[in-house]
Amino acid sequence: MLGRNLIKLFLLAIACLLILYGYGYYKKYHTIAMLDRKIKMGKYKDALASLQELQNSLPIRILEKLGKEDPLIAYNKGVLYTFMENKKKAGAEYRKAMETSNPVLKARAIYNNANIIATDMDFSTAAMQYAEALKIDASDFQAKKNLERMRLGEQQFNTMFSPEQQEREDRIEALKLIPWGTRYKYSGEQKIRW
Repeated sequence: MLGRNLIKLFLLAIACLLILYGYGYYKKYHTIAMLDRKIKMGKYKDALASLQELQNSLPIRILEKLGKEDPLIAYNKGVLYTFMENKKKAGAEYRKAMETSNPVLKARAIYNNANIIATDMDFSTAAMQYAEALKIDASDFQAKKNLERMRLGEQQFNTMFSPEQQEREDRIEALKLIPWGTRYKYSGEQKIRW
């Protein structure tokens, strides 16, 4: 008799956990669907508040206690921070989302993080991030295009400080010297005599 009651109690506990998990799953995807609408309307702060409310819900808090932060929530928070132009927080959220096992979400998080790095003019790091995103999804046209842009930007940045470039700029500056002063500076005529 005690064995049957123990089994019933165990099954009841498992049923409660499954119901709680199912409710959390439903609430998460319902909230994320609502986020898309709020983002399209430009209500970023309202969307962020909804996302933080979801993060404070019981099933999500239980998962966080177990050491698993939901990468989908982190990714969406990163998107919202990007729209709100808070690059530091957005980058942190994208790095959290990169730890997922979902390859599509991981590729998107890496790509968006690379975009943030690219706006800071760190061409080599951004190029590495785009290349990593292309390892996951080789057909991503935007990542390919941005990778080429970063390589070109890195090449231009490196040639900007080369000795040949500096010598060329010194010659140009020497040719710009006007011996009679700046009186004719804004004139359309050429004042350098050969």
